[in-house]
Amino acid sequence: VFLFTGILVILTLSYLSLPSFYNKETVRSEIKNQLIKNYNIGLKLEEEINYSFFPTPHFFIKNPSIVSEKKEIGRAKNLRVFIDGGKLLAINEINISNLVFEKTDFNIYLEDFAFFENLLKIAPNDNSISFKKSNIFFKNKDDETLFINKILNSKFYYDSKNLQNVLDSKNEVFNVPFNINLRNDKF
Repeated sequence: VFLFTGILVILTLSYLSLPSFYNKETVRSEIKNQLIKNYNIGLKLEEEINYSFFPTPHFFIKNPSIVSEKKEIGRAKNLRVFIDGGKLLAINEINISNLVFEKTDFNIYLEDFAFFENLLKIAPNDNSISFKKSNIFFKNKDDETLFINKILNSKFYYDSKNLQNVLDSKNEVFNVPFNINLRNDKF
């Protein structure tokens, strides 16, 4: 029993650690391609990609830039790309399950609102996109900051019960807290 349990633990840990042996450039291009295809989110990844399987399998990326319309609109301190644990044997079969952007600073002009609007229009799926401890700097045409919206916790997801894309967000502007709940009903 002890030997069987030991072998089972070793095999499980070996399976979960497979992505750490992937070619980092292949992982980088696969993540970028899936984000463009599934979420219409462009990323510029300049730093190394790390892998961890605790608490669930995910890739950890420092200082990624969010690109919309070939223009950098935000820079995150950290990005966690959670992957489906069922298909770890091949890099081209990896599916992104959730995204968590931490400490992201957005520089948003009026024309950049399309980025957030497009997140509410993505195709229905079981995945979510979260922004934690982030800031949105609203700027005018003269590049002056009008105000800062602090995002405490924000989550884009698909509500399969009501068939709607949803944004739930806890924010703060001028030290006044407020919540946003936006729903996009395609029907």
